[in-house]
Amino acid sequence: MNNQVFLYLTQKTTSNLIEPFRKLTLEAKEFGEVFLLYHHKLDYIPNIIQDEKHFLFTNEVLYEHNYFPIGFSLVPGNNHFPLLKFYLEYPNYDYYWCIEDDVRFSGIWSNLFSCFSEISADFISSHIQRAPLVPNWPLWDTLAHPYKVIPFEERIRSFNPIYRISNDALQLIHKALQNKWCGHHEVLFPSLIYQAELEILDFGGRGEFVNPGFESRFYTEDQDDPTRILEGTLRWRPLYNEVGEISDKLYHPVKD
Repeated sequence: MNNQVFLYLTQKTTSNLIEPFRKLTLEAKEFGEVFLLYHHKLDYIPNIIQDEKHFLFTNEVLYEHNYFPIGFSLVPGNNHFPLLKFYLEYPNYDYYWCIEDDVRFSGIWSNLFSCFSEISADFISSHIQRAPLVPNWPLWDTLAHPYKVIPFEERIRSFNPIYRISNDALQLIHKALQNKWCGHHEVLFPSLIYQAELEILDFGGRGEFVNPGFESRFYTEDQDDPTRILEGTLRWRPLYNEVGEISDKLYHPVKD
């Protein structure tokens, strides 16, 4: 079995953080270790964080590896930097999962992870589409380099509240960022990984990057807004107050 790690990205310190994290920890244990990837902003580490396996990062993550962030905060668009920090300190995993704290799965997490444990794709995410299909998406132009260009028609986007990325792909992204590439991770990751002829895969929408038989497997995808993902179970907005009723589906954003 592949050597995997699961990173639960959060800045929360409230009690409603722990139940979904412990559910993930229990249901992913046969596949790999689970860490709280915690955005540390206080002058102490809260007990609720200390009591769990955790990895800390601060706002310094924006600058400490000589990357070029877009803007001056982690959100929007730079929250791949904590994952890269973890990768550089723990470089021996085959695959790294990054899961935001407002993602829920309406089933047992192992049902999801087992379906991809023998799949070698370098990047697995959702809503993966080529630029000509969604030309008005507002983040295309964040992908930039001082003297290199990926033509617009070759750019690819993804939706990344949950994704899996390989060691090879993280090494590629790390080197690209050090070589002055920048961009929102939802265009940076799929575009650079695909340009490097590594494999990208969709969890199960309806596009060209979905494996046969996985159509709508782990999330539903409905007719979309031309600029934002506003429909389906895995979306940008509106918020969910609780996990939906369709079984074995990814839901986002759940603000319970």
